[in-house]
Amino acid sequence: MSIFETGLFMAFLRPLDRQRAQDLMEQERLDGLVLIQPESIVYATGARPGSAAGWRRAGAVFVIVPADAHLSLTAILGDFYAEEFRTASGIDDIVTFPVWVDLIDIREIHNGQLTERLSAARPSAQVHPRPATFDPRQTFALLADVLARRGLSKARLGTEHAFLPVEDHACFETACPDVRWSNASRLVSRLRMIKHPGEIERLRLAARFAEAGTAATIAHIRPGCTADELFSVFRNAAVGRAAELGFKGTVLANGAITIGPGATGKGRPAERGDVIRLDLGSIVDGYTSDCARTAVLGQPSADQRAIYAALHNAFEVGLEHLCPGIPLREVHGAAMKAMHDRGFDMYCRGHFGHGVGASIFVEEWPFIAAEESIAIETGMVLAYELPWYIRGLGAFMLEDQFVVGAQSVEACWTLPRELAICD
Repeated sequence: MSIFETGLFMAFLRPLDRQRAQDLMEQERLDGLVLIQPESIVYATGARPGSAAGWRRAGAVFVIVPADAHLSLTAILGDFYAEEFRTASGIDDIVTFPVWVDLIDIREIHNGQLTERLSAARPSAQVHPRPATFDPRQTFALLADVLARRGLSKARLGTEHAFLPVEDHACFETACPDVRWSNASRLVSRLRMIKHPGEIERLRLAARFAEAGTAATIAHIRPGCTADELFSVFRNAAVGRAAELGFKGTVLANGAITIGPGATGKGRPAERGDVIRLDLGSIVDGYTSDCARTAVLGQPSADQRAIYAALHNAFEVGLEHLCPGIPLREVHGAAMKAMHDRGFDMYCRGHFGHGVGASIFVEEWPFIAAEESIAIETGMVLAYELPWYIRGLGAFMLEDQFVVGAQSVEACWTLPRELAICD
């Protein structure tokens, strides 16, 4: 019996590392965090905040995280989602507000006809209009009440300005005028860059499914095939691999395929001599893998071989620096120098990879970039890539996803990194 069949897979997520959060907040002299971004709330609680958060507006959900790791969290969210959120998160202090969805609980009312039981659960005197979505005036008032109750109404609190819509910015000042608000976006990103074991498991599985899909896609390359056709092969093979392993959840396909010398977009139907970029991933429970390979239909030209050989070499050179304790900028610098040493001093790229996780976009901070001083840490999951897009020749890309351990990094794919030649 697989872990999927036992139901243990969904239990892998664990709550926020409160001690790490406390240490980071102490560095920033914060008394607490008010999380508002849906992905951050899933990270911190292991629970999904409900569809009201899908509008991506402040006020749809709040999670208050005191700096003191011994103090409990408080969640403010729509009433329709509260029971499932409490069960998934283990948070006892939950404050609710009405959303547009009506819900009546008659589980404890056993006598009478249906209308009588419904009326007993909610007498007509308790019937109040519901908002079209949610009322931010109400939710921010609840935030003010909770902060007062938690002794934080005059505290220095951080929230996620990088997520905060301009239209909602003033709500924090209006509802909580005595709070000293601070931008905690980078702090939250630093928390999220270290993945929980459950997140790592999801990312490993997503990569495993995508690897099977990519292998099937390379095997399907032939003259006349299109990017859409190849993506369909990828999707079906990835989903098929998940089924073979006993995975019962939904597997989604993500990524892009480029064919031919245009170097961007989907390109034309494949012709012999075309470079084919396969930048592909799978999504498992919201977590997206990100790896890539490059193929050529027929024998590659000398120019194609030279470009890919340089990228492959630079990838391996940078990979030697992809180790715990090494600043990310050193990986970028080593890979860039290797490209220039091969004579390609016109090559210029802003980053050579990024974190991966459950963001709405697959690329998460931190980036493997020239100015990034953050050091690689155990628990990171990084997509490390060397692409080059050359109109007139094609789109070239080599990318692997790595899980950072205590002493080294582990690639999530075993698919060879050499240029795939499809005859």
